[in-house]
Amino acid sequence: MDIQTIFSTLSLLGVGGIIGSYLRALWDQRRETKLKNREINENKYQSTLVFMRCVLDPESIEEFNIDDPRVLDIKKADKETVREFAKKRLREFYFNSLLYSSDEVLVTFKSFLQNPSEENFFKTAVVMRKDLWGKTKINIERLSLK
Repeated sequence: MDIQTIFSTLSLLGVGGIIGSYLRALWDQRRETKLKNREINENKYQSTLVFMRCVLDPESIEEFNIDDPRVLDIKKADKETVREFAKKRLREFYFNSLLYSSDEVLVTFKSFLQNPSEENFFKTAVVMRKDLWGKTKINIERLSLK
């Protein structure tokens, strides 16, 4: 092997290494961004489900640790006040979710807002789950605690 062949080989390995490292960094950054977005959406969906539960069962507000100073006063209020507070929060969440939720989540969430029921709660939760994790095989009827 002559010096020119050795130099060409080393150059190619260096350029290939640089390109490989660059592509790996892009892939890692994309993966990290997806994971971060999933975590953010998961937190938003969890908050939404908490307030949906409060609409269906206002007494359940005692079970949740909600980081909102108004909740301390709301917890002491009557059921209807808790329910109205939760509905207002859900409307706020609904309008914010227009930015990040899938079409299916928006449609089922809207159905819950218009007709709060356990069935609509579970439909929304399953669609949120699908939005976060890809697909799900869970049957809504199997989720009910009744």
